[in-house]
Amino acid sequence: MSVEAKTDHAFDYVIVGAGSAGCVLAGRLTEDPRCRVLLLEAGGEADSDLIRTPALYAQLQDSPWDWGDRTAPQPHLLGRRIFMPQGRGLGGSSAINYMIYIRGNRADYDGWEAAGNRGWGYESVLPYFLRAECNRDLADAYHGREGPLVVSSHASGNPLVERYFAAAREAGIAYNPDFNGSEQMGVGPLQATIATGRRCSAADAYLEPARARPNLTVFTHALATRVLFRGSRARGVEYVRLGVSERAEAGCEVLLCAGSLRSPQLLMLSGIGPAAQLERHGLRVRVNLRGVGRNLQDHLHTRVRCAIRSPLTFPPLPQEAKAALRHGYEQEGTGPFASNCLEAGAFLPSRPGEAVPGLQHFFLTLLSPDYPEAGPPLRHGITLTSYINRPQSRGEIRLASANPLDRPIVDPNYLQTADDLRCAVAGVRWNLKILNASAFDDIRGEEVAPGAGQRSDAELEAFVRRSASTTWHPAGTCRMGQDEAAVVDAELKVHGVDGLRVVDASIMPTIVSGNTSAPVIMIAEKAADLLRQSSSRPAAV
Repeated sequence: MSVEAKTDHAFDYVIVGAGSAGCVLAGRLTEDPRCRVLLLEAGGEADSDLIRTPALYAQLQDSPWDWGDRTAPQPHLLGRRIFMPQGRGLGGSSAINYMIYIRGNRADYDGWEAAGNRGWGYESVLPYFLRAECNRDLADAYHGREGPLVVSSHASGNPLVERYFAAAREAGIAYNPDFNGSEQMGVGPLQATIATGRRCSAADAYLEPARARPNLTVFTHALATRVLFRGSRARGVEYVRLGVSERAEAGCEVLLCAGSLRSPQLLMLSGIGPAAQLERHGLRVRVNLRGVGRNLQDHLHTRVRCAIRSPLTFPPLPQEAKAALRHGYEQEGTGPFASNCLEAGAFLPSRPGEAVPGLQHFFLTLLSPDYPEAGPPLRHGITLTSYINRPQSRGEIRLASANPLDRPIVDPNYLQTADDLRCAVAGVRWNLKILNASAFDDIRGEEVAPGAGQRSDAELEAFVRRSASTTWHPAGTCRMGQDEAAVVDAELKVHGVDGLRVVDASIMPTIVSGNTSAPVIMIAEKAADLLRQSSSRPAAV
């Protein structure tokens, strides 16, 4: 990598990554005019109709706003390399995700605290969910109304969603009006980070209102290459911006918010990680921290897909009809373009008597393609998908080389354990039960996957292995804890060094039972408070 050196820049905080966590920190820290903050983002601006329009999220995969990562070949998924979209641009994955707002289960956070992470139990983190949330439709003790992140319900009356609810009732599943309320189990509507028909990303919610502040500097197309140290203290970041190598000094702290794939990569490139791996790539070992990159978890989902005999789904409509709907959307912000096609779902047990649901289900009002990065569906249909909420399988992130321009090796090790496979098959069986309820009898067409007659355990296990894919929720690779395999402590400080924290999904000791976007925003809201209380904060003027 041949680059030209450039003059340093001095700030109080340098934030690496303008995703869900980085945008929150940039917004919250610059509320204090004393704090000079630099936000580094490897991607560019996220200003596009494709991003703003909820129904077009599929077109963001393998786009300029996506890193386009693939996993290493997965031995338990027939050697397949799984496509794992990750946001690359202001807003990060919150600018390209499916916009589903789910916090996880109370037991997830209580488990974090029980493992020694004081202050991370459910009652401790709930205020940060409330602080973040501006819920347009729900108002009770479990929801905030004044936060920057807009959360809303979908319009009622979708005939496919009503059939789904009726089919779930036939399957013996209780109705739950709010998965983020007092109980998680059941079937019900999903809320989304959509504001008057437009995506509300973390950049929209937190960064955009802060960009006019003189104490915030945002550099896009700036790839962090290593953390700089003075002795045992992090003192800045080296990065490449538009082909030029630059350095930024952090007078207070460096905050890594690059996500579960690239935060551990950056730590290892900076000499913090498993000594044997660093030495293999010729890197100086600053701290032998064996947990960096380990403990990778992800939500693996399997899709039951079925054609329907009525033209009730949006993607296969003729172009003329779509153009009329698009015109209405641009005028009113309503209609199919305002929906993420994920308006309902369920949390269900993976085995009888399971108190904390082992499965999360989604109902898509479209026939999903054969694989995530394929084109749009060509016929009307529905998809019922489920994923393993708390997988037991553990993978890792490894360096491909010492070159920061090389992608990390992503090896989730999906279905490493037999229980994960059992859980995945249980999710498929639940969805087949719902699909074959009488509520769908009048419109049910060809069962595309797994296919009519594919019902034995062996057949469904084979179906999972050949078709399961990621839900884009990598987590846990810079695990929070106090043991020797932990990477950060309960204040998110990296063990063994000063002035360096990790703030993103990588700090999760165990992945949450639900979508990870809202929990990452919560983590960053809590981190902002931890930084305000820190002795390293900027001095009063």
